[in-house]
Amino acid sequence: MSMKDTCSSAFRQEHWDSFAQLFDEWYTRVPNEWKENARIKGIPDDISKVLLCEMGDYAFKWMDKKVPALGDQSPASYLETVEGANALRAAIMQMPR
Repeated sequence: MSMKDTCSSAFRQEHWDSFAQLFDEWYTRVPNEWKENARIKGIPDDISKVLLCEMGDYAFKWMDKKVPALGDQSPASYLETVEGANALRAAIMQMPR
């Protein structure tokens, strides 16, 4: 089973919604330029909200890096399918904080 499959099977929409909601207030302070850049790059709003709050503009570099925890794939490659995007959501929730 691939990392994408493993993360995808762990995804629960209600858990993600509760998690992403934690960033609502912080996201109001994220520069609009970063939000627009995320939109242009095709990063879903909910994912960009969490990543930009946690990583700042480094999130854009991270999206293109091969990440060992994602099976040496880039987070951006996970966004190619709905299942992949949900797998990325699950992986983001499991990232150490």
